[in-house]
Amino acid sequence: MRSPPGLFRLSFMLPAGVAVDSGRGLLSENGSTLNVASGLVEILGPSREAVFETAALFLRVIQRAKPSVSIAATLESPLPVRGRDGWRIIVGAPIAFSPTSLDPYFPASFSQ
Repeated sequence: MRSPPGLFRLSFMLPAGVAVDSGRGLLSENGSTLNVASGLVEILGPSREAVFETAALFLRVIQRAKPSVSIAATLESPLPVRGRDGWRIIVGAPIAFSPTSLDPYFPASFSQ
């Protein structure tokens, strides 16, 4: 699936053991929209920072009081730099984004 022209698209699966109702809505003032369908989360927004901020807000809520997790994500960028990049979203750290397919290391003392 391609992003609408001019919008960034961040997509990822919900972490294991997390369930949320399917639906679409405006999540933040930055103009991003969030859609959840069958465990797939899709965030469309005007910039990379906007979709990351929206994802961070959403994940902080759904992962509250759960162990640290690393989630594979894909960021699709619009023209003029159209492309797709793999990212890791690290939740429970505080949240961090890592542009790599390698799993991050969570020190045991921070995983609680």
